[in-house]
This record gives sequence, structure tokens and C-alpha cells, in this order.
Amino acid sequence: MDSTSSYGVPYTAWRTSVLGLLLLVLTLITAVIGIPSGEARPWERYLKDVQPSSTPDEQAEAVEGLLQRLLQDRAEDFAVIVDTTAGPQGKDTFIVKSPGVTVSVEVTGSSGVAAAWGILHYLKYYCHAHVSWEAQQLDLPDTLPPASFNITSNDKFRYYQNVCTVSYSMAWWGWQRWQKEIDWMALNGINLPLAFTGQEAIWQRLYTKMGLTQEELDEHFAGPAFLAWGRMGNIRGWGGPLWPSWHNQTLILQKQILARMRQFGMIPVLPAFAGHVPAGIARIYPEANITRLGPWSHFTDPYTRTYLLDFNDPLFQEIGSAFIEEVTSEFGSDHIYNCDTFNEMTPASSDPEYLRSVGVAVYSAISKADPDAIWVMQGWLFYSDQSFWRTAQAEALLTSVPTGRLLVLDLASEVAPQYSRLQSYFGQPFIFCMLHNFGGVDGLFGNVDVLLKNYEDARNFPNVTMVGTGLTPEGINQNYVMYDFMNELGWRPAAPQVSSWAADYASRRYGSNDGRLGQAWNLLMRSVYNNTVNTVNHGQYVIVKRPKLNLQPDKLWYSVSDVVAAWDLLVSVVQDKNQGLNIESQQIYQEYGANQSPPSPLRKKTIANKKITKQEILHKSIRLFKRSTVDGDVEAGDDDASGGEKMKLDTLSQLLQRTEAANFKEREVSEGEVDWRLIGDNMAVLVEHEDDDEEGENHKYVNNEYEQHKLERKIKLENSNYMQDEGLFAGSVEEEDDVRSRKEKINTEGVMETRYKSVTDQATFQHDLVDVTRQILQVVGGEMALTLITNYNNQVLLALQESHHLLQVILTDLDLLLGSSPDFLLGRWLEDAASWATNEKERDQYIFNALNQISLWGPTGEIHDYAIKQWSGLITNYIKPRWEFFSETLETSLEQGKPFNEEQFNWDLFTLVEDPFTKETNVTYPTDPQGNTTEIVVGLYNKYRPVFDSRLLQVMEKRYQKHLRAFSKTAMKRKRKIIKRKRGRQHIVTAAENMIMS
Repeated sequence: MDSTSSYGVPYTAWRTSVLGLLLLVLTLITAVIGIPSGEARPWERYLKDVQPSSTPDEQAEAVEGLLQRLLQDRAEDFAVIVDTTAGPQGKDTFIVKSPGVTVSVEVTGSSGVAAAWGILHYLKYYCHAHVSWEAQQLDLPDTLPPASFNITSNDKFRYYQNVCTVSYSMAWWGWQRWQKEIDWMALNGINLPLAFTGQEAIWQRLYTKMGLTQEELDEHFAGPAFLAWGRMGNIRGWGGPLWPSWHNQTLILQKQILARMRQFGMIPVLPAFAGHVPAGIARIYPEANITRLGPWSHFTDPYTRTYLLDFNDPLFQEIGSAFIEEVTSEFGSDHIYNCDTFNEMTPASSDPEYLRSVGVAVYSAISKADPDAIWVMQGWLFYSDQSFWRTAQAEALLTSVPTGRLLVLDLASEVAPQYSRLQSYFGQPFIFCMLHNFGGVDGLFGNVDVLLKNYEDARNFPNVTMVGTGLTPEGINQNYVMYDFMNELGWRPAAPQVSSWAADYASRRYGSNDGRLGQAWNLLMRSVYNNTVNTVNHGQYVIVKRPKLNLQPDKLWYSVSDVVAAWDLLVSVVQDKNQGLNIESQQIYQEYGANQSPPSPLRKKTIANKKITKQEILHKSIRLFKRSTVDGDVEAGDDDASGGEKMKLDTLSQLLQRTEAANFKEREVSEGEVDWRLIGDNMAVLVEHEDDDEEGENHKYVNNEYEQHKLERKIKLENSNYMQDEGLFAGSVEEEDDVRSRKEKINTEGVMETRYKSVTDQATFQHDLVDVTRQILQVVGGEMALTLITNYNNQVLLALQESHHLLQVILTDLDLLLGSSPDFLLGRWLEDAASWATNEKERDQYIFNALNQISLWGPTGEIHDYAIKQWSGLITNYIKPRWEFFSETLETSLEQGKPFNEEQFNWDLFTLVEDPFTKETNVTYPTDPQGNTTEIVVGLYNKYRPVFDSRLLQVMEKRYQKHLRAFSKTAMKRKRKIIKRKRGRQHIVTAAENMIMS
């Protein structure tokens, strides 16, 4: 019998494990102290050779063109110089000098991108101007202000795009939109953008040469709205085919894109071969080793289980290198290529040797055609499938390529960095990226504190191989503040103070120093943009989800009262003539502490150094913002509207007063006779479906009078279109006056008043006013939807009917709001899709693609609602009808005494509502905004602001605190587990040391 140690381990085996442990310790020590291998930073060995292909003069000319497009006649106020020696090699530098008189501002950049970056920096921080996806604020002073600064980037690269972005946001872009985006990239210092357009045309050419038929290619290529997932081997054929006209147009477009990117000095990232092939390859090469991957995300044949060519098959090298040759022949090359073989697809084997052979094969196929090639890999696989990509598997793949020839995008570094888990990618360079958004969905969301912490950790990580920062959202055109913030980390030597940054952001975004705007953004940045509890947000809120009985409330990572307070402040700017409201609201929010740092979870219920509670302040705010409840017509925005602009507003409080309190006689209730008292009741108890109250009792919405009379009172709602009569306006709104004539009516006696007026006319302000109001209605609508479900579960038919009606009103109001902004229109998405068509057949296919992606996402809703948008048109024709059908089904269930059949409902919903929506390609949706944004917002504010009474805010806060406690509990368990694991390892090390000493 073998002798054993005191720990029960055989001495022989124990000594072996100790020696192995010591070797591991020595290896880790070497990594920590950063012992060089041949050179100080081997991961940068090949990246140093990556340089712009255009000359300095060409880059300067590109920046001058940008200035003409951006500033028109003010472009002549700038002089641009590109000097590659302006700063240290391997980084970008911009130098700006402005004398502050009527002389050109001199901008020098080490590249065209650097020069453009310097121009935006000057516009932002000296002219208080703003450029974003949705709008610009470029009201420059007559004499440009003095400035003198010299700034160098922290790293070599600023990367942009996710492989999904091109489908979720850019699928239908033409040259004009691409030109605007490339300008935006240059202004924000982005020098490493993805350039994937037109690659299917290259594949079409290559596969045709190999002998594949058009039918086989039609079965392979996904449609225009789903190209990203066809390229990654997730799906095949869905949404196709791709027509010759599509290939021709995308080839032309890609050449325009690449030419402009290169003119600025950018390094475009081109596609490479990942191994996914058409099924027809097996017909031509019957001996080839081709396997079928598993199904992806609920898809079934014939649209999934794609074909993968074995990496060790000689045909892999043949196809891979031939594709690079075709690409570079058509588009040129900057020697950087993206390839993602296992995006949400599990490899055939976890054997490290197999995975090493995969990496060798992929890179060999690229480098065979381009010996200077660098492979860019999205690191999403290491996060999405961590159970597979353990240390050994990840190391095998990552080290299969020479150090520095593989560049990893740490795709979601802001919340889930993988470099630390994988030893800085085992020496390969990586880019710290912010993913932030999934599916291009709407909804205010961000995690600024977590982002800053993870960014700081990356900067301080021992021997870190980080070479840049990047933006990798699945979709754009949302939450621009987070991207503006992230872009600045590319040059800032230290993280900014968020509250100061937010105030400055508001000032330059709106061109105003109105303190209320800065306070509003501080409230937003400390709440909805500061998710610290690891909430995974896909924008699939209750109100936009497919209805079902077991829907759960939206998880709250923020205090709703902060968002309501920000809404108050933004609306008060619109209503600036109401001086009493403005002055007192300023005092309230100063007392509220809008400029304080975000409170910690443990201190959230009280305000630091204040005896007055947060709830009492909110009560005071509610009393302040209550409007008159007198019946009759109310002039919308009475003080700032032109003479003839009147609309009838029905606030909930007005409707409450108009209701007869004791009117319970048996009668039929038509749409125009709905007992509006119940709206107040429902709004007051929107949260009565909470699991528990302070005393732990279950809440149920049961009105005693309903229970008393429900058997005597049979209600039958008439079939009618709620949208016609029960929206925000009871009467029509007269056409708005010309903006110029309205400005002439402004009282010019007060300078601040004139400034406020200009703020409300800014496209940036109007966008944010709509977006924040949309967030409010999203919350209210979600609560009403849950109340509707609760009323069904409690079997209160009348309450169910009333909540059904009110939910339809909320959705109608939401659509009305969104329709007033150019940034939330379904019609524009469809118009862009149709613009690619050369005949009716193509047009119908492209519109179907566009509609399906933002709704069912698949033939039968395989990943339905993943890319859902809160857009005018989509609300009216898709989201609202779904809830209406759901409500009517529940009402029928109660009336007939039959249980709700969810399986049957889902099928009926799909066949009667969802699928027909995607195939109604001839419906016309507005492509231009309808109505006056500020007037609509004021009307909605008067209608919905009283809903956020103390009870609702209290319970919303309670839900938020509940989420915080759950997260803290989980985090504590995880921390204890880590500590226990570390103690166990230390126990072994100590035992090993004792053994060696003995």
C-alpha cells in the first residue's frame, strides 16, 4: 500500500502535482513581471506595419471635403494639415491652434482621421457644438473661440462595428448614408472599421467558377436583412435569394465605401473564409469532408444546419485563398481580415489539437493569398460559450497563429471582459470594446460606472496586450450618449467625472447653458445609464413583447423617479414661460441632488445629509406639477403656442373628476362611454400585481364594487377602432405656423427666453424629448399590460375590459409621439429597403425582409422580438394589434368560462396578426414626421405625469431595491465561492512548500 501524505494523497502523485504546480507558478510569475520574448511588446510586432494606403495630401483633402459637408460655408474657417510626424509613431495625434480672431483655425493631424478627430474636439469643447447619429447642433459663434491643444491617442486603434451591425442598422444604406457615417467615424477618431458590403457578389463569382448552379446558391445566401447570420454560418437561404441587381449595386457601394475610408487614412477590415459552404459543394467535390452543424436559435431545415468544410481538407485552403485573391483583386487590401467560424456555433470537438488545427487552417488560407495578413476575430465565442471555451481550448485556438497576426475584439469588455480570464489572450493583441446593444432595440440603457471600472482594470492589467478601444453594438441609432462617452476614452488620459461630463454633454448637444438640461442628464446618467447590477438588457420590454400570461415585470436597474424627474426638467424647458413652475422646480431638483454622485444601493432610500426623504421630495414635485382638472378644452403649451394652436387634452385627473362616482347601473359601455374612473383606479394600482408588499401580503386588484355588481352587470364593449377616438386629442390640431413666423412672436425682452426657444427648436432636443417620453410610456404601458393580466387572473371581467381599453390608448399615444420624430419611423426603414429594388418582385422581397427582421425574425418567429423597435407604424400595426388580440382572447375566456389556451393563442396570433404583418408589403407608412413634437409631448406630460403618484413611484422603487438585493446576494455568493477556491489553492501551495522544505 502506497504511503500517503497527511492530506490523503499518495506521495508519488502528490510530488508530481506539486512539481506541476510550481511550474505553473513560475509561468504565471513570468507573465506577471512581463519578461520579454525577443522584444518588449511582441504582440505589436506586425501591427506596426499597418499603415494608411493614402498619402498625407489625399487625407487632408478628404478632411476638407468633410468640413464642406458638415459646416458648409464655415468650412473655410479651418485649415487642415496632415503630418505623419506630428506625434509618436503607432498613435494618432491632433494639434489645434485658434487665435480667436477672424483667422482660420489650424488643425494638424498625424493622419486624416486624427485631423478630423481634432476638429470635432474643437467643435465640442470650444464651440459647444455636437454631432451625432440622429442630429447635429452646429450653431457656431461668428468668431471662432481661441484654443491651443495637442492630444495623442492612448492606443493605435479605434475599432467600429459588430458583424451584426451591417444587418440590424445598415442593411439598406445607400452611398449618402454611408458617406455620413464615414464622416462620423473620422470625426470620432475611428481608424479600423469593418467593411463587409458586397462580399456575396464575390462569393457568387467564385462559386459560379467552381461549378455551382444558381439554384444551389439561392439555397445558400440569406436575404439582405439577414446577411450577417448567413456569413457566420448560423442560417442559410432565409430571406433570399440575392438578385444580380443586388450584387451589382453592393459592389459599386463597397468600392465607394472603401475609397472614402482609405482617403481618410482608415484601415478597412475585409472578410475572409470561415469554412461555411453551400450544400452544392458536395456535388462538385464528393470526396470533400463536409459536415452539418447543429441548428441555430430554434431555426429548422431548410434554413439552418449549415454545411462546414473540414479545416484540414485541402479544399479549405483552395477556397479560402481563392476568396482572398478575388476580394483583393476587386477591392484592394489593407492586410486586415475578419473571420468568425464559431459564432454561437459549437465546434465538432473540444480537443485542443483539433482547435489548434482550425486556427492554423484559417490563417494559412488567408496568408497564402496575403503574406502580410492579420486575422481579426470577434471574441464573442469566448463569452457566449464559456463552458466550451475553457482555458485549454481558448489557448489552443489563440496560439495557433503567430503572436501579433491575430487581433481579438474583446466584444463586450464594458460588462464581461474575457482578456483577464484568458491571460490577455495568451499574448495576442486585443481591443477593448463596448457592445452595449442587442438587435438595435430601443430603450434608455447604459452602464457608465461599470464601463469605467472595467476600462481602468484593463489599463492596469499586468502585461496587458490591449491595442485599442472599439464600438461593437449589434445596432446603432440609440442611446448616443454612451457612444459619445466611450469614444472619448480613446484619447482621455483619465476617466472623466461623470456628472461634469453629463452637464457639458447637455450644453453642447442643445447649444444652451440652461442648468435644467444638465440636471436632467445627470439624473439620467446616474440612473438609467448606470446599470451596476449586471442586468442583461435586450430591449424586450413588457410592452413590446409577445403577450403571454406569465410575463414578468421589466427588471429595474435604476430608480424610475430619477427618469421622471429628468422628464420634468426637459418638459419645463418647453414650458419656460411658466416661471412659477420653473423656479420652484429648480429648487426642488437642487434639493433632490441632481448633481450628486450615484447613491450606493445601501443608501438609496434616503438622500445623503438631508432630513427630508426622497419620497417627500417626490410628493412635493407631484403637487407642483399637477395641472388644472377643470373640464373643457385646454390650450396645449398655452404660453408658447401660436394663436390658433389649441388641442383638447384629457389628463387622467380631469377624466377622474368627470366620472360619476356612483354610476353602477347596468348598461352597455361603448367606446365613448368608458367609465374613466377606472383609468384612475388602474393607474393608481398599476403595481398591484407585485409579488409581495411591505408586510409580505400578496396584492390583488379586486374592486369591491366590481365584486358586488359583476354578476348583475354584463359589459360588452363595442367593436371599434380605439385609435380613431380615444387617442391623445379629442379634436383635430390646426396646422402649425411657420417656424420663422413663430420665432417673430417671441418676446425678445429676455435673452434667456430666446435661448430656451432655440433649444426647443433644436433637432437634438426634440429627439431626446421624444426618447425620454417614450421611456415613460414604455414604463406605464408595461405596468398596464401586467395589470391587464392580473385582472384576468382575478377573473374580474370589467376590470379586464377597462385595462384592455387603457392599454390601447397608451399604445395609440406612444405611436403618436414616435410619429412626430424622424428617428422613430417604420416608413423610413421600409423606404430605404424598397430603394434597392429594380422591380416589384424585388421590392416585395426587400420589404418582407425589413418587416420580418424587426418582428418575427424567422419563418415562424424563431427569435421573435429580438430586434423589435419602438417605431411609429410598428406600434400601430404590430404591437398594438397583438395586445388587442390577447386582451380579446382573455375576455372571451372569462365570458365563456373556458381556460386560456396559450398554445392555441400563439398559433392564432401568428397566423392572424404577426405573419400577415410581415407580408403586407403594400401598406404605406409615413416617411416624414407628423405633428409638432413639443406640443405632443406637453399633451402627454399633462396626461401621464399625474400617474406617477407617490404610490406608483414607491412600488417602482421597491422593485428596484428588490433587484439590487437579489444582485447583491448573488454577487456575495459568487465572491464567497471565489474566496473558498483561492483558499483551497493556497492550502495546496502551503502543503507543497512544507513538503519541499522537509
